[in-house]
Amino acid sequence: MRLSALLKDVETKTVYTSDCEITGITDNTQKVRRGGVFVCIKGDHEDGHSFARRALDKGAAVIVCERDMGIENSIVVENTRKAYALMCAAFYGNSHKKLRMIGVTGTNGKTTTAYILREILEGSGYKTGLMGTVSVVIGNERYPADLTTPDPADLHRYLMMMCIAGCDTCVMEVSSQALTQYRVYGIEFECGVFTNLSPEHLDYHRTFEEYANAKSVLFENSRTAVLNADDCYSKLMKRSCKGDILTYGIENEADLSASRIQLDRDGVTYSLMTGRGEYPVIFGMTGNFSVYNSMAALAVAYLFNADMSRAVRCVSRIEGIPGRMERIHNKLGINIIIDFAHTPASLENVLKTIRSIYDGRVLTVFGCGGDRDKSKRHQMGETACRLSDKVFVTSDNPRTENPEAIINDITDGLEYTNFYKITDRTLALKSAVSCARAGDTLLVAGKGHEKYQISGTQKIYYNEREIIGKLLEDKARF
Repeated sequence: MRLSALLKDVETKTVYTSDCEITGITDNTQKVRRGGVFVCIKGDHEDGHSFARRALDKGAAVIVCERDMGIENSIVVENTRKAYALMCAAFYGNSHKKLRMIGVTGTNGKTTTAYILREILEGSGYKTGLMGTVSVVIGNERYPADLTTPDPADLHRYLMMMCIAGCDTCVMEVSSQALTQYRVYGIEFECGVFTNLSPEHLDYHRTFEEYANAKSVLFENSRTAVLNADDCYSKLMKRSCKGDILTYGIENEADLSASRIQLDRDGVTYSLMTGRGEYPVIFGMTGNFSVYNSMAALAVAYLFNADMSRAVRCVSRIEGIPGRMERIHNKLGINIIIDFAHTPASLENVLKTIRSIYDGRVLTVFGCGGDRDKSKRHQMGETACRLSDKVFVTSDNPRTENPEAIINDITDGLEYTNFYKITDRTLALKSAVSCARAGDTLLVAGKGHEKYQISGTQKIYYNEREIIGKLLEDKARF
């Protein structure tokens, strides 16, 4: 692609005369190609402008920056993050314009809602790609996800791959960081979906209001919106909307509502009330949050005038989502659940659901991530101890923090005494499994779908399902 084509939608502050052929685009000097473009982006820890000369030495043909650094072949723009997103889109054929784009945002429920929605759309005749926390799905292929919303280069490459695979629709989770960092800048969404909002990522966003405002940006760039009528922050999202709005809810008046809700170990059933009739819904994940997540997905189907009878049948066929109320079957009569719950609100929702459908003791294993929002740690400790009989506080991706210091942040000042501090996560799992009796429920929270542990800067293979399976085998022998 020629440089002029790459910069077609980018406003530049300097004149460039060369119109060379561009081989690639990146903001990472490790990925610079000879003849490519290096975009200087200022991050929280490093400023890409400091690596411009290194990028030139590695063969970059063009440097895109926010200030004149006296470097040859440089182009100055107002905002390199915005420019990067637009240039990546152009490099990969502006594939987002060829797809029906649906963005899902909120604190909790994004992954489940996106998965359900993809199943509904696929069952309704759309060929649908998926981008989210667990994986990227394109046709029959799955790719690991490093970020909830990928870097612009990866994002637009995946969108191009979806087009090549014949997709006509993309469902993607859109994080607050992605919106703040302009990763989806330039994409107009056919529909934006809002699940809920509770405090999260306050290590990145300075205040909860700043976090909420970041989420609302999605709806400034969405032609239609699906909003949770039971979440007070839907009012903020609504103010940003440009087009039609459809609401869903249980408690407040909404366009789509649920009645006769029943929860059990196998999932939820309810009646979906719509302006076009009433539909019985069966979904194989339990908890009120599962009602909300399935309603959000069904609301999009309703907005798109899909056959709702077919849509609810698609929901009933979903067997489960990795790391979301995922049950580990065993012969010992212990109810073992793996869930990604890593916020105070999500942990409380999961534990309350467990309390409502299981009769035995509740044992919880959890920790908090290092180099992340410290303000939620004590609150999660309080929630776990209040709603559990025994709590095993352990490590969960400590990153560059001391894992014992993280655990102390969780437990210091707790009024409860029903917790154990076990730094080694495998030992914590072993202790919990050893303690569990038939009829007890063991919740393993925080990692969900993840199959790694991040210690320092190393990502180490760590599969809780394999570990728990081995522990159950050992327990069964005695």
